Amino acid sequence: QDSGQNKKHLDHSKFLDHPGQKYTAKQQCEILLRDKDAVVSPSQQLSTICYNLQCKTPHRSGYYFAGPALDGTQCEQGKICFGGECLRKSLPVPTMVVPGGWGPWKQGTCKSGCIEKSRGYTTKRRICNNPPPINTDLGCEGSSVEFAICKDENICNKKRVTVVQYASKKCEEFSRVLPELDPKGGGLQAPHEEGRVWMGCAIFCKRADSGTFYTPRIELNDLGISPYFPDGTLCHREKNMNYFCMHHHCLPESFVFTKSSNSLIFSLGDDVPFSQNAHPHEIVPPEIKTYLSVDSMGKPLMTNLGSTQLKNQDWETNDYIEIPELTQKLI
Repeated sequence: QDSGQNKKHLDHSKFLDHPGQKYTAKQQCEILLRDKDAVVSPSQQLSTICYNLQCKTPHRSGYYFAGPALDGTQCEQGKICFGGECLRKSLPVPTMVVPGGWGPWKQGTCKSGCIEKSRGYTTKRRICNNPPPINTDLGCEGSSVEFAICKDENICNKKRVTVVQYASKKCEEFSRVLPELDPKGGGLQAPHEEGRVWMGCAIFCKRADSGTFYTPRIELNDLGISPYFPDGTLCHREKNMNYFCMHHHCLPESFVFTKSSNSLIFSLGDDVPFSQNAHPHEIVPPEIKTYLSVDSMGKPLMTNLGSTQLKNQDWETNDYIEIPELTQKLI
């Protein structure tokens, strides 16, 4: 029922037509993906966010379109988004800009999937609140989350499952939301590949319509269900060095995340070159399904996707209509 009372939190005029001064590009990505670790896609040039902002998170594959960044969002030095373009435009009210600073790291507890010959995993996080950024995304460089393996003997108490048992149980769970998977067909771990370091950490499930095994990386991306083995899972051994899954990548036991390697955290899904937003056509093209499939022995059906990809234009829309007189008046 309309009470006729003015609700201040719904009054958009308080932003003076520049809500991007209140919500930075990163914050817009956080709201879209409901994830504090979300960021503007590192590969996107800031000058293009006014047309279509691309967002990534270390917890999902690929990238997402958020649509045009809000009017008032900083897009280049001294420029803001307005009407879908990056313009040099004076603001209605002078703004204070304060670059952010990282708070201390907070270490999480050791967790484990209790898989044979594997380890546990930990996650540590930090927040950009020392000080919080004001009207800018500058100041907090690097990732807000890091991953590492840990000893899990006290967690598993010698009760461990094989990697096939773990995969098969997960595949049965996946089949409840993906009928194309055989609930009794089992699951497997594919061999490690240097060119696709996620392979040994992805769970492959038997398809109901064939003898091939498929990893539903794309279908489960937005369902809160991980298609990967837990971090700490043994995925490869080479030259007396064990490799374990760390953030869904099969990496040497000696690997340590550093500033130079932090880009790896956001690279997940970059090999599948299309946005993860809902598409108007079939969600996964046949070529990509083949790329994400192996035979019953774990041999990949395709190792290089090449130039095959969905056209992002199928998803994109033009949210603006050009009105030259109005544009000249507002600039």
